[in-house]
Amino acid sequence: MIAEMARSALAVLLAGLCFGAGLPALFTVGIALWSRATPQPGPDGTACRRGVALVGAVLCFAIVLAAVVIGVLWITRKSLDHYLGISVFG
Repeated sequence: MIAEMARSALAVLLAGLCFGAGLPALFTVGIALWSRATPQPGPDGTACRRGVALVGAVLCFAIVLAAVVIGVLWITRKSLDHYLGISVFG
């Protein structure tokens, strides 16, 4: 009984960390990578874009955007089904 409650509490804690603090942290990583991907002029005047940092930033932003869209669809799933006949999650 107590072990099951502890496992359930741990699951809630992990979900809270992932969705509560994880998405803002991932967005922060995306911002940091985006700033590193911005070309800085070198001594000779040429600028070199860092492609790996840009791909990482876009990937972070895409994950955060997907989580937000899925969250909004989850919250509005019954209204979408009732008013529009769209069954989003089955």
